[in-house]
Amino acid sequence: MASQEEEHYDSFNAPDEDFVFDPASIAHVAATSGGGNSSNNRFSSGASRTSRSAATTQLATDVGSVMLRSQTPFLKSVTFFDPEVYFRNRRRNSKAVIGEVQEDRSRESSEGDDNVDVAFAQLSEWDIQLCPPPSTPPVKGIKQLTRQLSKSKIGTALKMDKPPRYLVHDYSGLLEYSSIQNGDQLISINKRSIDPRDVTLEEARMYMDECMKKEGVLNVVTENADGEDILINITLIKPHPQMTYKDLGLTVWNWPYLCVHRIKEDSIFQHTPIQENDQIASINDIDCEKVKEREFAKCITELPEITLTLIRRKHRYTGSFR
Repeated sequence: MASQEEEHYDSFNAPDEDFVFDPASIAHVAATSGGGNSSNNRFSSGASRTSRSAATTQLATDVGSVMLRSQTPFLKSVTFFDPEVYFRNRRRNSKAVIGEVQEDRSRESSEGDDNVDVAFAQLSEWDIQLCPPPSTPPVKGIKQLTRQLSKSKIGTALKMDKPPRYLVHDYSGLLEYSSIQNGDQLISINKRSIDPRDVTLEEARMYMDECMKKEGVLNVVTENADGEDILINITLIKPHPQMTYKDLGLTVWNWPYLCVHRIKEDSIFQHTPIQENDQIASINDIDCEKVKEREFAKCITELPEITLTLIRRKHRYTGSFR
C-alpha cells in the first residue's frame, strides 16, 4: 500500500462579521414540493435514499419545512460503522467518553425498542465494486496544449493535472443510502487519497475491509463531474440510531443561513469531509433554508441515517474542492 496521503477539501474563511451567504446559492436546491402523511413508528425500518419514507416528509412538516427534489452533487461521501469495533477502539482512547456513555445508553434504550437495532443489523452488509479508469484518447490542437500545460510545473501548482481515478462499477447494502452512483470517480477511503498509479484495484478494496476490521468505520468519497459544482452530499449512518444531536458532536448556527459552526474533536462527523462554515441546504431532502438549530437538532436526532446536502465554495483558480 502506498504511503498515506490525506485528501484535503477547500473551506472558505468569513471575511468579516457582516458576511452573508449569497441567496442565489440556494437556487441550486430550491425546487420544492410539500405535503406528507404522519407515521406512528417513524424510521423503525430502513429504506434506500431513492425512496424517502412518508415519515421523513412528516418530519419536514413537524419542523415547519418542506421536502426538496434531490439534486446530483459534485462531491459525495458515505460513512458507516461497525459499532462493536468502533466503540471498543474509542474506549481505549482516554478522550472517548461519549463513546462509552452512548454505548451503555443505547443498550438500555434498546431493551424497550429493539426494532431500529434489528433493522440496521439486517443492513450491516455492504459491497462496492470498482473498475479501472477510462483510457485517455489522444488529442490535438488546443486540447493538446492544455494537456501539456497541465503537466507542467504551473499546471501542477494549480492542480490542473488531475490523476486518473477508479470508477464505481456497482454497489449494494449500506452504500445504497448514499447518493453514490455507478460511474462516480473514487477519490478517497478514510481520507486516504486513492491514486490508481500507486494503488491497485485489489489493494483499494482490501483497504476498505481493513478499515472496517481495524477502525470500525468506513468513509468513501466520490466525485461526479456532471453534478452541481457547489453541492456536497454527506451521508452518515449512526453507529447507534439513538444517538442525539449532542452525541453526534456537530454544532450548527444560523449565519444567517444554517451553517456548520463546530465539529467536536473525535466526533463521528470527523469521519466525513464536512467542514466548519459549510452551508446546510438540506437534511435528508428536508429544506433547511429557514430551519433553526432547534429544528435541525430534532431532525438529526430522529433520523438513523443522515444525508446532509452542503453548499461550499470552490477554489477560485482551479475550481476544485481540494
